[in-house]
This record gives sequence, C-alpha cells and structure tokens, in this order.
Amino acid sequence: MTTRRSFLAAAAAMPFAGAALAQSSGGFPSKPLNWVVPYAAGGFGDALSRLLAQRLEAGLKQTVIVENKPGAGAQIAAAHVKQQPADGHTLFYGDLGPFAMNAALYPKLNYDVLRDFVPVTRLVTSPLLLVVPANSPLNSWADLMKAAKSSRGLNYGSFGMGSQPHIWVEMLKRQTQGNFHHMPYKGAAPAVQDLIGGHLDLMLDVAANSLPLVRDGKLKALVLVGSDKRLAQLPNLPTVSELGLPALNSSGWTGVVVRAGTPAPVVARLHEEIAKAVKSPEVAQRYGDFGIVAAPQSPAQFADFIRTETARWGEVIRAAGVTLE
Repeated sequence: MTTRRSFLAAAAAMPFAGAALAQSSGGFPSKPLNWVVPYAAGGFGDALSRLLAQRLEAGLKQTVIVENKPGAGAQIAAAHVKQQPADGHTLFYGDLGPFAMNAALYPKLNYDVLRDFVPVTRLVTSPLLLVVPANSPLNSWADLMKAAKSSRGLNYGSFGMGSQPHIWVEMLKRQTQGNFHHMPYKGAAPAVQDLIGGHLDLMLDVAANSLPLVRDGKLKALVLVGSDKRLAQLPNLPTVSELGLPALNSSGWTGVVVRAGTPAPVVARLHEEIAKAVKSPEVAQRYGDFGIVAAPQSPAQFADFIRTETARWGEVIRAAGVTLE
C-alpha cells in the first residue's frame, strides 16, 4: 500500500517532470518550427494546423510557421520534410491519405511513413459530408444513385489523388456500379469553391469545412459519413450506414510525424505539447459542434494505428483496383 510519505514525495516531484523533459530534449526547440501541410491553404487541414500552431507557440515558446506544400498525393511535402534535419523543428501534418492509403495507391511512392518518419501523435477523428451545389437537382441519395447510373454520370472533386474523398467515391463506384468521374484538386478549398460554382457535381468533405456552407445555403448535404449517429445540426441527414452501406462508414483522421532519427526526448516533448494543444478549449469550441473529436495517441499507439489503417485500406484499394502513378 502506498504510504503517506511516498505519496507526498511523488506529489512533490510532479512539478519538476516538465522541467526534466525539457532538459532531456537538449534545449529543444532552439529555433522556429515549420509545420508542413500537404494541401493548399484554406481547407480543414490548413485551418486546424494554424489553430494548433498558435497553441504550440504558447507551449514551446517558439514561432510555428505553417507551410503549404500541396501536390503529388503529399509526396512533395514528404520529400521536403525528409530533406530537413532530424531535430524536430519540421513537422509533417497528414491524414489517412498520405499516412495510410498512399502505400497501396502508388507503386513508386517516394516515402515510407514508418521508415522515413517517426509518429508523434494522432490529432482528431472527424465525420464527413457528401455535398452537392445548392442549385443541384440532386436532393436525396435516391437522386444521386439515379444520376450516377445515367450515361453522363457525375463529376466529383477531391483533396487530391489518393485522398480519402477520392478513394471513398471509388469504393462507392465499385459497390453501386455508378458512373463517377474524378476531378482532383490540390486541397479542399479550391475543390469546394468549384463545387459551389457548379463546376463539380459532388464531393465528400470534412464536416467542419462544409457544414457552415450547408447552413448558409451554399451547398446541400445528401449523406453523413464516418459517424454512427446523425449530427445534431442536421437531424434529417441520414448516415451512410442507414442507407445500407456500412462498409463506407469510415471516419477521417489526422496526425503528425517528424523525420526518422529525431531524438526520442524531442518526440516526447512534441507529443506532450501537441496533445495539449489539440485538447485545448479553443479546438473544442471551434470544432466540437462538427462532430470532430480530439483523439491524441502516444507515438507507439499512433505507429500501431498507422500500421492497422495501412493494412485495412490496402485491402480496400487493391479490391477496388485503384492505382496511381
């Protein structure tokens, strides 16, 4: 049984834990940090990154610069981060596209997530909306399926080749035999703008991006993906599981890695501060209403999660017959 003396000794040592961690990380950080996003500015990943960067600056007492390096299915961003020193000052933000799907999508992928990078933490999990322009003739799932079976088919946008919206619609195409044509973009923001303008027929997008546009009457939502229950803000919107397609009910997630070789104490310090940032009231206040959940994991847990997701999506992608150059 823990004695009162040992309890008091442990309690007295707790305030020094943070100082010990900072000392073991060799004075890290010693200069501004760069947070690399593989998508164009303006989308959910960019907005979340900038909010977390503000919180990190307070915790690390250093400037955190968000850099957007879109294109090539995140390979441009990955190549950039791989060229930086393995000192923890360059972080690579990503989602299940670059961190799990790409391994099966690209035969000549220029990086291996768990060989070239060290997982720091998962950030959030999030539901998605299948949305169409406000003036679209599609008003229901039945309308969507009917249009997808027509000779013209439907044009859909995505964050980019190999992104979750891309692979999800390809899975939908395989399950329903619909006629869907992919129009990739370098991030959510430009794709959503073209969707609003009527240049695209539909798109799967993170709820935090599209829900405000649905409420403002700029887009219409047809189905909720990645949630077992309906959103309180859209109580009449069915989930994809309710429509009889539970295999398509996959939520989105995001995380952060650093270059392989980064010292373990530095990774631990980054994990501590990023987990604190993603669980901050500011993040909850901004994204809580959109069904987004702060879901940090330890570096080891995140590594296992990436392995599981890579295997899972690899099977899906190979079954769908999707490959990219």
